Amino acid sequence: MESLIKYANKLNKALCCVLLLTMVGFVFVNTALRYFFSSGIIITEEFVRYLFLWGTYLGVISVWFSRGHICVTTVTDRLTPRNRIKFSACFEVVSIIVLLVLAYGSYLYFIDTTTVGQVTGIPYSMMILAVLVGTLSCAIISLGHIKQDLDMLKLDDATLERMAKEQEEAMLNPKEEEK
Repeated sequence: MESLIKYANKLNKALCCVLLLTMVGFVFVNTALRYFFSSGIIITEEFVRYLFLWGTYLGVISVWFSRGHICVTTVTDRLTPRNRIKFSACFEVVSIIVLLVLAYGSYLYFIDTTTVGQVTGIPYSMMILAVLVGTLSCAIISLGHIKQDLDMLKLDDATLERMAKEQEEAMLNPKEEEK
């Protein structure tokens, strides 16, 4: 199961790269056409809008998976490793609630919208689907994070202290990835 999750994360990152390259390509071609020929491809603007939203939410999924989001650690740095894990689990529970509310709202919009893109004719519900996929994915990932936190709480305090120091050293002295 863990290898499947890692594979899905790598696939998600690859998809984000493809979306970014496609957006850059569309914008570059459109800019060049406008600069040299005073005309562009109108449809690319709408495609880029869709790709940007999907790329954003797929990127959020990758960051959420690795717990790489920006956080202010002023309070948590003063906590013991055990209390830090408890705080993290509580944060994940609150996050799940917020994500499910956002998913519910995007679902209601998804099933209710009839608006389509003016040029492409692609329904705007496809943009909202990105929000729905992103929020539900992050909620599922948060459930996995809670399970990890609860498993870590089973460890003794000395082990948690050692793991916290190792993590801190790894952040201060990052190793170069092996090629």
